[in-house]
Amino acid sequence: MAFKLGLFKTSVARKNVMAITGLFTAFFLIIHLAGNLILILPDSMFPIEFWGNVANQHDMYNAYSHFLVHFWPISIVAYILYAGLALHVVDAIIITLTNHKAKGEKYVKTDNSTSTWYSRNMGILGTIIGIFIVIHMGQFWLKYKVLGTEHDLYDLVVRTFKLTWVVVLYEIGIIALGFHLVHGFTSAHRSLGMYPKSWMKILKYIGVCFGIGMAVLYGIIPLIIYFQ
Repeated sequence: MAFKLGLFKTSVARKNVMAITGLFTAFFLIIHLAGNLILILPDSMFPIEFWGNVANQHDMYNAYSHFLVHFWPISIVAYILYAGLALHVVDAIIITLTNHKAKGEKYVKTDNSTSTWYSRNMGILGTIIGIFIVIHMGQFWLKYKVLGTEHDLYDLVVRTFKLTWVVVLYEIGIIALGFHLVHGFTSAHRSLGMYPKSWMKILKYIGVCFGIGMAVLYGIIPLIIYFQ
């Protein structure tokens, strides 16, 4: 259907799809991070007078997770996110294959003198992130939401992040995500042409701060749990 609508027919269309789905995913990462930070906040942040019977880190995180799973508008947004991620992955594969084919042409010369190594290897970074997402969702989303084999998500997260190999894998995935966001944030805005060229330096700086900030904040959560 996407091909019939012309979403992937031209390089401009492919870049626009990549930009829109990427920015939507970046927005989700902010919301997801806000919930995950509950895992490392002190219990004093959750007064029982305000949250009813929620008075600690454990109860607050489980209440938050239960709300996300059972509030139907959030479920709709989640399915939109899954569709957006699928489009992002398909589009990335098409762009990577197209670029690889172009590099094979003898008359095509690419100047990499001003590009960064992560901008030239977005496909590799995306593959690492994709593997990380599959494992991550298998550990939490599948067990808690789909199979229903785990009912205490806080306990599941803590038990999982006490495993060394999980923490190492998580940190590798988050580092790849950070580099992906640094390049992707600026590239997405450039592709959509939403701002004048004079603003691109500012957006590039914002992209670097955003990518590093997301990586650091996501990365410290499993480390704090692991060493507690």
